[in-house]
Amino acid sequence: MVKNILIIILITVLILLVYQLFFNHPPTKIVKMDLKGKTYQLEIAKTIPQQAKGLMNRTSLCQNCGMIFVFGLELPQAFWMKNTLIPLDIIFLDKNGKIINIVTATPQSAVSDNQLRLYRSTAPAKFVIELNAGDATKLSLVPDNIIDIPSL
Repeated sequence: MVKNILIIILITVLILLVYQLFFNHPPTKIVKMDLKGKTYQLEIAKTIPQQAKGLMNRTSLCQNCGMIFVFGLELPQAFWMKNTLIPLDIIFLDKNGKIINIVTATPQSAVSDNQLRLYRSTAPAKFVIELNAGDATKLSLVPDNIIDIPSL
């Protein structure tokens, strides 16, 4: 009897975990962040579904807008442009907000998933910011700059 109860509890926990990871889509939150004196409105991508979707299928991104990805652990990160229709600057940051590297990614609409280019951090990253392509240059962002990351 105790064994059956433990199995039921384990199955319930697993169902709740799968729901939270893959099916729970909380409303997107936005944070205002100062990037070298300009205020940007960044959508926060913290959950796996939010991070997987990113900025896919958007035909535009407003001026001074973007997305910040918040990862649980500081690890090497890799991004691709699957179903992403607009060019983006991808800014990789460490846990202290120090810019590791910046890449400009372009849409690859006629490429199969296994041929999509991967844009990688050159060191472990805790945060990634995506902006309209060219914004990082306009803001004079370079590796080793520090971006103040609010509590997310």
